[in-house]
Amino acid sequence: MSEDEFSNPEETDFHGRKRELLRLGVEQGNLSWADIQRGLPSQFLGETELEVFLFTCRNMGIELKALPEKYRR
Repeated sequence: MSEDEFSNPEETDFHGRKRELLRLGVEQGNLSWADIQRGLPSQFLGETELEVFLFTCRNMGIELKALPEKYRR
């Protein structure tokens, strides 16, 4: 796999898209709800997967901005 393929995951590459969002979050220090919705379309993201992703972000020190009330902690 080339660096280009890793940086720009296919629309259906759920794990690649999560990795890319985590990379972005680490670089920026934060992710907004809009970033998450763009990066992880709802057709690939169930409630449990979203909770795990948000937990991972928090554990990596990524600030989460403008989350809906039910996901704020």
